[in-house]
Amino acid sequence: MVKKLLLICAAFLLCLPTALGEMQVERNAGEAYFPSEKDWTYHFTYAYPHLTGEDYASAAINDTYQMALDEMLQLVLPMFAHEKDMLFDGKNEVNHDFSVTCNNGKFLSILQKRSQTKGEEGVQYTLEAQVFDVAGEYIGETLTLRGVVMVGDSSAQISDAVTPVLYEEFKKLQQEGICRPEVTEEEFQWEFAATRDYYADENGNAVFFFSPMLLVEPSFDVPTFVFTPAELTELVEALPKEMEE
Repeated sequence: MVKKLLLICAAFLLCLPTALGEMQVERNAGEAYFPSEKDWTYHFTYAYPHLTGEDYASAAINDTYQMALDEMLQLVLPMFAHEKDMLFDGKNEVNHDFSVTCNNGKFLSILQKRSQTKGEEGVQYTLEAQVFDVAGEYIGETLTLRGVVMVGDSSAQISDAVTPVLYEEFKKLQQEGICRPEVTEEEFQWEFAATRDYYADENGNAVFFFSPMLLVEPSFDVPTFVFTPAELTELVEALPKEMEE
């Protein structure tokens, strides 16, 4: 009976995610030309995350990024290369890279960075983040803002609480000449979404960031704002009662 119990325990441990420690992340890097290397209108250089573990979380996360890469290689860029309105000056560079912002055994947070030249329009910069659950109930899946910080009743409620604070920070940056002065509050709320524009740091805090396109000089060096779960809880609890319903 004891031997059988030990075997059951061993089997259970084997089923646990390797997320009790850091995930092993490598760079899946390469380049491609469209419609062809000899006569290209789009040149794509890329690096996407690839996890080397054999656990379920690693496989699920790899699937997410492989699908994203396949979409770029097989659908988006081939279409752009043949679309007259997307040719711009005929030599368009697209670069995709990433950084790991949290790899603490509970979350794996990835910040993706993409730049694209658009002829006379200059360079468009895009930031996109995902926070993956690697040890909890939703292992291998992306988490919502609330799923990361576990504050309040919903991600929308957290957004209602933190967005006015961040708009005040945005106005300060406008005065300092960092953010575009012509952007109104309505336009800011269109460009910034707290439920989307955030990543997790190593301590599990939410780090909100402004879109590069909100800057006077767009780049990946964007303003960031760290909020602990305790600070977000305080903001949520200060919401007017009618906003909580």
